[in-house]
Amino acid sequence: MQIELNSPASAVPAKFVCVFNRARDSYQVPVGLHEAGLLEALVTDFYAPDSGPSWLPKFLRRKRSPALPARRTYSDRLAFFVQYAALALRVPTPPLFRWIDRRLGNTAGHVARKRDAHLYCYHHYLPQRVPDDRCLIVFVFHPLPQSYIGLLRSDHGQYPEVEASFRREEGGSTHFSLPVPWTRPDAIVCASGVTARSVISAGAPPERVAVIPYGVPDGTRQRVSEAQRDGRARFLFVGNGIQRKGIHHLLRAWCSRPRRGAELVVVSYDIDPAISALATDPSVRVLGYQSREELDQLFARSDVFVMPSLLEGFGLVYLEALAAGCHVIATPNTGLPDLALSDEAVTLVEPGNLEQIDAAIEAAIGRVRLGGFDRAAISAEGERWTQADFRRAIGEHAKGVLAWYEGVGSYPEEYRYSETSCKSERAARG
Repeated sequence: MQIELNSPASAVPAKFVCVFNRARDSYQVPVGLHEAGLLEALVTDFYAPDSGPSWLPKFLRRKRSPALPARRTYSDRLAFFVQYAALALRVPTPPLFRWIDRRLGNTAGHVARKRDAHLYCYHHYLPQRVPDDRCLIVFVFHPLPQSYIGLLRSDHGQYPEVEASFRREEGGSTHFSLPVPWTRPDAIVCASGVTARSVISAGAPPERVAVIPYGVPDGTRQRVSEAQRDGRARFLFVGNGIQRKGIHHLLRAWCSRPRRGAELVVVSYDIDPAISALATDPSVRVLGYQSREELDQLFARSDVFVMPSLLEGFGLVYLEALAAGCHVIATPNTGLPDLALSDEAVTLVEPGNLEQIDAAIEAAIGRVRLGGFDRAAISAEGERWTQADFRRAIGEHAKGVLAWYEGVGSYPEEYRYSETSCKSERAARG
C-alpha cells in the first residue's frame, strides 16, 4: 500500500487519525480536531500543498482548508488516481466508491498503527480491523439507508414522477453496516437527531451517541439585505431535483392553486425531467446551475426558502438561507429541529404532506403582504451556531471521550442525544 506521508513522525504520541474521501464538510471535523490539538493526520484521497504549484488544476488547489496545514494530512494517491480516472471514463461509480471507501479506511488504520494514534472515522471509512486498544470515534453524516428506503418506497407508490429518482436510490446500497459492531465505537457523533435515531435503530448504544449540528458557513452575514418591498412574495428552492428533496411535493402543492402575487424559483443543476414537468404554473421558474454570486443574489432577494425534504442528514443549504435572512419551510427530517429556531425563522411541515406545504406557502404569502419577515432577526438566529461553534464542539467532545477512554475523566454528556433536548441549547441561550 502506497501512502504519501506529508509529515515526519511526531515525537509526541498521536491523538486521532481522521479519514474521509474528497473535501467532506469543508474539512471542518479535522480542523476542529487540529484546533483542539488532537489531530495527528487527516487521511484523504488528495490534499493540496500549502502553496500549490501553478500547474496544479484549480479544482485540486481548492482541495484544502487554510486552517489545516498540509503537514497534518496523508494523501492516498492510488485512491485518488483510480477515482478520477473512473469518473473521466464514466465507469459505474457505486462499486468504485465502495472500493475507495475500504481503501481509505485501511490506509487510515495503517497510519494509526504506525503513529500509535486513535481513530476518528467518517462512517464509510472504517478500517476492516480496528484494534481493541484504540479509541474509536465514528462521525455519521447521513441517516443509514435502511432507515429511510421504506419511506422513499412508499412515496414512490403515490407519485409516479419519482420513478427514475427512486430507482437510483434503490439501486445503491439500501443497507449499511460498520465492519465492526455498532457497540464497538467509544463514541458516535451525528450531525442531526434524525441521523442519530437511524444509528440507534441499527444497534448503537444511545448513551454513546452525540449530536453536534453543523454551523452556518463563515462569511454569510454579508448577504443579508432587505428583500424588494413590492408586495410580491419570492420563494426559492436550491438543491438536487430528486425525490428525497421533496421537490415533487413542493411543485404539486404550489401548482394546486393560483399563486397570485408570488413566484417560485427552483435552482437545480440535476432535476429529473418527470419532476420538472410538474412546474406547470407560470409563477414557477426552473433554473440550472448558478454561480456562487448568482446564488447569493437569489438568496438576498427571496423572502422564503422552501425545501420540504423527505430526509436530510442535516441540510447545510438551510443555514445559508437563514444567514441570508430567509424564512425557511422544511420538515423535521432535517437538522433544523436541533437548532432551537423560532417560528419567525422556520415553519416545519410533515414530509410529503401537500396540504401542510400549501398552507405554509399561503401563510408566507400573507406575511409578505403585511410587510414581510424580519430578515435581520432571522439571520441573527441562524448565526447563533456557527462553523466555529461546530469545530469547537467537535474538539471538546473528542477531548472528553479521550479523557474517559484513558481513565482520567467521566464520559462527556453535553452533546448526548436525547429525544427531548436540543443539542445546541448553548447557541440558543447565546
